[in-house]
Amino acid sequence: MIKWLSKLPLFKAVYRQGGIDSFPLAQKDILETMRDDLDKQAEELAKKKLNDLLSPVDLQHIVTINKQTGVIYLGGARADDGELGNLKNEAEYLVQTRLWKLLIETPKSLAEKEIFIAGENLDAIKKGRSILYTLSSQRNVVELLKNYQPKKPLAPTAQVSV
Repeated sequence: MIKWLSKLPLFKAVYRQGGIDSFPLAQKDILETMRDDLDKQAEELAKKKLNDLLSPVDLQHIVTINKQTGVIYLGGARADDGELGNLKNEAEYLVQTRLWKLLIETPKSLAEKEIFIAGENLDAIKKGRSILYTLSSQRNVVELLKNYQPKKPLAPTAQVSV
């Protein structure tokens, strides 16, 4: 800087004032940059979570039941008694494990918090109800398999001799 310019009283005042005023502007710029970075990180995290939720569904692992006939389908194909017997045993075992209790109670607690504590708006209540619906679906599948009763073979018909 030119020495004679820095000695002028007006320049000193302007230079000093510029430094004082520029600090809030610089701080504002830094905060906006940080906010942009956080927005980008939040967006990336949201995309990752959405991709995790919307991963392709393995149709071979879908359980359905024809309510009229009581037939259980696995992956769109009618399940045979052997496979359903194995799944029944697994379901009976699963509901007795600590893991099952953790898988049920943890989301149920989150749902209660969303509905009753954080439920200040309709979105929080919807989120809580969504969690409860998911839990209900999981329980229904396990109960369906746990309560499966294999079909008894038909008794042979007596032959009538003439």
